[in-house]
Amino acid sequence: MSSTTPQRFCQATKLFTICHILPIIFCHNLYANETVKICDDDGEWPPFIYYQRVNGKPDKSKLTGASVELIDAAFKLTSFSYSLHLLPWQRCLDEVNHFGKRGNFEALTNASFSMERAKKYYATTSIYQLHSGIFYSKDKFPDGPVINQPSDLNNFKLCGVLGYNYEYLYTKYGLNKNKTINTGANNIFSVLTMIANNRCDIFENSLEPIYGAVLLGKYTLPSNIASAPLVNVDNIDYHIHIAKTSPRAHKILTELNQAILILQHQGVSKKIFDKYLKSLRH
Repeated sequence: MSSTTPQRFCQATKLFTICHILPIIFCHNLYANETVKICDDDGEWPPFIYYQRVNGKPDKSKLTGASVELIDAAFKLTSFSYSLHLLPWQRCLDEVNHFGKRGNFEALTNASFSMERAKKYYATTSIYQLHSGIFYSKDKFPDGPVINQPSDLNNFKLCGVLGYNYEYLYTKYGLNKNKTINTGANNIFSVLTMIANNRCDIFENSLEPIYGAVLLGKYTLPSNIASAPLVNVDNIDYHIHIAKTSPRAHKILTELNQAILILQHQGVSKKIFDKYLKSLRH
């Protein structure tokens, strides 16, 4: 072996390293100063995110709500700017999942955690909690369905919304693995209509956003629909989710987590959510 071989090997190794590191650095720098584009469900999620109303009609140029205010306050404590947009929920999930290829939406908000989502996104610390409840037809269940524990949901025909997270029904609530949930509905009002028309028995969902939508005038509950809290269950945590394919995902996650915790520690978060949730507590 000649004396120049080790030198050539070192040069080749350095070249290989540089060629593989440079794209990463370039990609990171490319996005370093870009606005973090966040999406959410265009079905709205009042009182957390919804369009402002003018004479009862949505002004789609202005978003408001508890999580809108929290996100704004949190990003002011980070080095990032942001924008917030409402899309069909399934598209929002898909856009963030494919941020690395498309470069459109880097994060989504007002989403509960699941192991399936954890494969695609990094979840921040919890930004708020909601109460789990059931919606059912008073025609079919005049005295309400008999549910003494969450696993009693196995006794009913369940329905839900396309793209919503129902993993916790199986992992925490004791739903049988072979139990199916009809997720043919594209939005909450559609699934409530399914129940009203006796196409399924029960819709499990966080209570606050549905009654928030009713108070906002987004829709009226069918006259035969009633609700009840689901007993013996923990509250459901909601998070901001960041695309794992983003080259700055860890930086966004770290700064957002710090900002959220500061706002919670200072009582700012509580004031924001109390302002929007007080109408639902009466």
